[in-house]
Amino acid sequence: MQIIYVIIAIITITITIIKAKKYTYDAKKSISMLLTGMAITLTVLVFPLAEGNNPIAKLVYSIIYSAQTIIISEDVSLITSVELQNIIDIVYVGIIYILFLAMPLLTVSFLLSILNDFSTKIKLMFIQKRKIIIFSNLNEKSLTIAENQKDKNTAIIFANYTKEEVDYNKRLNTIKALKIKEEIENIEFKHIKNKEITIYIMLENEEKKLNTTLELIEKYKNLNIKIYLITSNEISENILDSVDKGEIKLEIVDEIERTVCEVLQEKPIYLNTINNEISVLIVGGGKVGQEFLKAITWCGQIIGYTLKITLIDIKADSIKEELMLNYPELIQNYNYEFIQVDVNSIKLEEKLQKLNNINYIIVTLNDEEQSLKQAMFLRRYFINKNDTRPIINIWIENNLKNEQVNKLINEKGNSYDIHAFGSINQMYNTTPIINSKLEKMTKNVHLSYSPQDTELKEFYKKNYNIKSSRAFALHIKYKIYSILKEKYTGKEEIDKKLFEQYIKEEAIMNKLIINEHNRWMAYMRSIGFKKATIEDVQKYKTQTNHHVNFLGKLHPALVEYDQLKEVEQKIGVPLQSKDRMILCNIGKIMKE
Repeated sequence: MQIIYVIIAIITITITIIKAKKYTYDAKKSISMLLTGMAITLTVLVFPLAEGNNPIAKLVYSIIYSAQTIIISEDVSLITSVELQNIIDIVYVGIIYILFLAMPLLTVSFLLSILNDFSTKIKLMFIQKRKIIIFSNLNEKSLTIAENQKDKNTAIIFANYTKEEVDYNKRLNTIKALKIKEEIENIEFKHIKNKEITIYIMLENEEKKLNTTLELIEKYKNLNIKIYLITSNEISENILDSVDKGEIKLEIVDEIERTVCEVLQEKPIYLNTINNEISVLIVGGGKVGQEFLKAITWCGQIIGYTLKITLIDIKADSIKEELMLNYPELIQNYNYEFIQVDVNSIKLEEKLQKLNNINYIIVTLNDEEQSLKQAMFLRRYFINKNDTRPIINIWIENNLKNEQVNKLINEKGNSYDIHAFGSINQMYNTTPIINSKLEKMTKNVHLSYSPQDTELKEFYKKNYNIKSSRAFALHIKYKIYSILKEKYTGKEEIDKKLFEQYIKEEAIMNKLIINEHNRWMAYMRSIGFKKATIEDVQKYKTQTNHHVNFLGKLHPALVEYDQLKEVEQKIGVPLQSKDRMILCNIGKIMKE
């Protein structure tokens, strides 16, 4: 008979464990599920041992006995009375003893989790009137952001804190940060009266990042919370773009894409050009190198300038094929050269001798030491060649090394003039992410297109809206330079006023409109869009009432400017008027 109870017990425990695993992100739910399942299991096992023949009385006794086990007050004599005559008896008694040991331990864990939750609520009560910034975890990047945002009106919280992170304690104490053991999705914000809460999701695991973000959106979609998700995962972006975010403002931050934009803003590619030819050399075709290739393509759409990009890498041919697969119209329509060569071989110099008028260089190899070695070699090479002194940019993530590279001088005290970028301090001092001039202009660009969106709900609805607006904002400097030419001073207020005078001339405005369309086409191609036929658009429009197929990455306006009017007439959507409008608003966009 006991075999039946053993089978029931094993089935119950198995179901309990499976259900508890679904709540791995919530300790209290997981523990309470396990306790409940174990209590039911013990009730079943004790039932045949209870005295008497009344089933109701035996059930009540079994339930009470099981409840006593939770608080470590069970009577073991009931179990010791079982005679161990066969293997089934041994398994039967063994399961009961395991429950005797496990249930009290789980009870203690459950009580501790409640105490931790209570202590968290107490901590949060004292910061309700302050701006709250909370990080999903503690690491060098999140701590750097925190240190650059801390003030007396801001409360900094680090979730998922462990004792192993004591190396950061001194810095945490300096900014008076709260350290909470719970994972960020388990912290309750609903009772906090504060209206300004910002969350940074900076976990290492990409799947965990996405799941955490989705849980927070579902949990707090009715609250006005700002979430920064630090990821370069395109799949995460696609999924989150399709989610109803409610009142939450979600911004996906691709650290490489943001850094590339900041570099191209700080060190424009038109510097040191010869004969109005922008000639860019990219050494290293990894993720950073490819991001530069794409961004330089649309940045380099400048009135009166030609653009050529040369990429050198030991795997250049496969990099080209990958780009052709993901960005077919980009590779087809712009001037690229892919040179496959080992940068550590003499063949590199042979290839360099065939390149003319290089004015801008990006060095981004997988190894920082190799990158630095190549940057110094290139500086010497072009000095000896004596035809130009190109801008050299190099990705160096280590803070101290990055600072030192920017100070590099030779034995005669002359600067190597190598611009290092990509350090944690540079990327995560909040400037590239939140407070840079470029990011403020990005929002102004969107408001110029959608002035009714004062709360920026549409701006945050799709990450495409943010990235597209940022691309235009970045290109403003390039537009102004192309019009002012030798009158360009680099002083924003002076150049802006002079530019606004120039664009009153219809001939200049028409040049800018065509240029903006060309810049926009290059940008759209750099994110994988292809030209849609009129038939494609008409079919898609009947299904979605929209002329752009974002899923298929198809757009009907990827045609030369003089063909736009015909496209407008066929699809019934005005396309040209927006370019004139946004160009007229450049002065407003540049205002703080």
